[in-house]
Amino acid sequence: MNVVSVVKFKVKDGFEDTFLEALKSYDYSNAISSKTLLLGENEFVTISEYASIDAIGDDEVTGLEWLDSVTHMLEYSGESRTQAYSGLVAFDTRNPDIN
Repeated sequence: MNVVSVVKFKVKDGFEDTFLEALKSYDYSNAISSKTLLLGENEFVTISEYASIDAIGDDEVTGLEWLDSVTHMLEYSGESRTQAYSGLVAFDTRNPDIN
């Protein structure tokens, strides 16, 4: 069963382009796919899909190292740098005939 990770970031003013470049430079090779959404003023959400819990676990250490490298660009929500959720895919409406 596939696993999806959703992470929301609030970026400090003036760091939007630098943060987006940092997102683009991350190694997404463990993921089936990954997308970044721009929600609004300085708010980004990444949505990454993995083939298994093991695959998402493989990204945990490198993901935290990457997050440490961009912390200076982020606004905190309480004591957290992000709002993050992950879970098993309950159903998928993906059309296998469309790429």
